[in-house]
Amino acid sequence: MSSSTPKVSTIVIKPQRQAKRYKMSDIITSLHLDKGTSHKILVAKELNGCDSSFITSCVLGHCIKIKSPVLVICSHNSKEHYQNVGLKMNYNLNKNIESGLIQFYNLGEELVNALLNDDIISCGNVINKLKKQIENMHETHSSVNVIFDGVSQLFDLEYSLRNVNYICKEIIDLIRSYDNSFLLFHCNAACENDETHVLANLLAYKCHVLIEVDHLASGLSADVSGHITFMYPTKKFEKEHVNKIDQKPSHHLFKLFDRGVKLLAPGAV
Repeated sequence: MSSSTPKVSTIVIKPQRQAKRYKMSDIITSLHLDKGTSHKILVAKELNGCDSSFITSCVLGHCIKIKSPVLVICSHNSKEHYQNVGLKMNYNLNKNIESGLIQFYNLGEELVNALLNDDIISCGNVINKLKKQIENMHETHSSVNVIFDGVSQLFDLEYSLRNVNYICKEIIDLIRSYDNSFLLFHCNAACENDETHVLANLLAYKCHVLIEVDHLASGLSADVSGHITFMYPTKKFEKEHVNKIDQKPSHHLFKLFDRGVKLLAPGAV
């Protein structure tokens, strides 16, 4: 009687697919930060309460990658918010804070604490505090970039349009005195009759890149998070564009993911 040979079954274990990582390069390229940062002023204008903090997360990741120092002035989102987002986008914000490459100055908390004590820090003192933070970081690194997250929140802290605009002007003038530096303002524009809208328009006249972020007019979508438009007001003064009558803005749809943001052409979805 012949012995039968048992059949051997083969199990193939397929390697798990890694989570797809969406590059930040689309945002950085549209902000022209990949072409050098000398004296660049950028303004993110949030329409209808649409959050533009993903722009800051992309910019922080880019600056960490190229070892460019950043001071984040907070009056809206917290350091913890950007740390959590940064981990998903494959960079450790806290590690770079410890090294001194990234610094956070919680202006909003300082001003709120003063209000709770029936005190208002004067516009001049706010400017001096901000300038000191910027100058100290520039002295340490011989360079500094500044992100002012939630500049329009100053209206809620008893500062007038004139005061807030003056604070912005002083920071702009200081950054323009440095080489290889940029300044990014996040400004929420509530409605056309609101002072936040006026501030956003005032800053738009001073910037190199204006970004408008808005919700979809049709409401929520599983495929798209909103509209984003890039405008370049100073482009018409550049030599290669001086003969062009109309500088057209760049319109995109965008989709937010846990690991980043993806820009889409209008009508692509």
